[in-house]
Amino acid sequence: MISKDSIHQRMKKDLFKYLPSEILTDILLRLPLENVATCKCVCKPWLDLIESNYFFKSHFSKSVPALVVSMPTTNSNWFNVFKLEEKPKRKPNLITKFDFPQASTIQGSSNGLLLLKNPFRDHLYVCNPITREFVELRGRLTRPREDCYGIGVSRISGQHKVVYLNPNYDGCHVYTLESGSSWRRVKGVIPSFNCCYSSVAAFASGNLHWFVSNGREIPYICCFDLEKECFTTFSPPLECLKRPIFNKGMLFTLGDCLCFCDDEPKYYCDYDHVIWLLKEYEEVEKCWCEVHVNIRQPPLLEVLIKHPYYGHGLHKRLQPINVYENGDMLMLWNEKHFLYYSKKKKSLTKIGLFG
Repeated sequence: MISKDSIHQRMKKDLFKYLPSEILTDILLRLPLENVATCKCVCKPWLDLIESNYFFKSHFSKSVPALVVSMPTTNSNWFNVFKLEEKPKRKPNLITKFDFPQASTIQGSSNGLLLLKNPFRDHLYVCNPITREFVELRGRLTRPREDCYGIGVSRISGQHKVVYLNPNYDGCHVYTLESGSSWRRVKGVIPSFNCCYSSVAAFASGNLHWFVSNGREIPYICCFDLEKECFTTFSPPLECLKRPIFNKGMLFTLGDCLCFCDDEPKYYCDYDHVIWLLKEYEEVEKCWCEVHVNIRQPPLLEVLIKHPYYGHGLHKRLQPINVYENGDMLMLWNEKHFLYYSKKKKSLTKIGLFG
């Protein structure tokens, strides 16, 4: 005889086994990122479900933005992944942290994936910081040289692609992660340049962007369409081009917008930092909108004076990271210090929330 209690316990134990896949998917989609990574280890059906394209796209669309903080050591690299909540908190939520087994620098990010490069060896990696899984991209194009790299997702096919660019040597090559094959050369005309102001590409609207120049000519933005795999070029903000000497600036991604940060002040004692956002991306004449951030604040000046690079031009480099609903902004200064800008108070404060 089988008691009712034993039947109840068996049904309770095998509940998830007999659930329809639609209901199970709906349950798992409600879990936070850190728990989803753990669920992959429960059984193979759960692993297959979580690694499906449908689950990834559905969960990614609902997930809050995350900030990956890199802390390099001699032979490895520590990564902390934080949630970027809509309302900034005094203590951000830590999603996960892990030690990457190679010395590496971040060369870009897209759809939660990181493009990492070992600056001392010829190794290039694509890493998922949530699952801690990574793949190594092998081939002769992964050299420790001043080449340009980028990672992004094509708009229509949804394929993740890593791009190598050096017009003076090997041209442009693409590595499609879904195919898992090898590097292939891109056909067509490649813009000519001999100076790239940042080897890290900014990914926005299905395109990778580098800020480049060719000798003494006016710098421009080199754009690579990941779907069509072709190049176009366009100008940075026109106000910057009017200056007698204009050769400083960085491209970033802020939300869904391409962002240009002007590192060159109009005057030596100018404390008004300008951030340009490209909102009307598809227009023929690109529409740049400027946002002013005044850094004449004692907390920041104290940081600048104590920093060994003060007075060498690096004190103006501000990288915007996140804009909150109230207009406040989280930024990174000189790749070392996190700063919080209050739009209401017009104040900029150094914070140490992310280690």
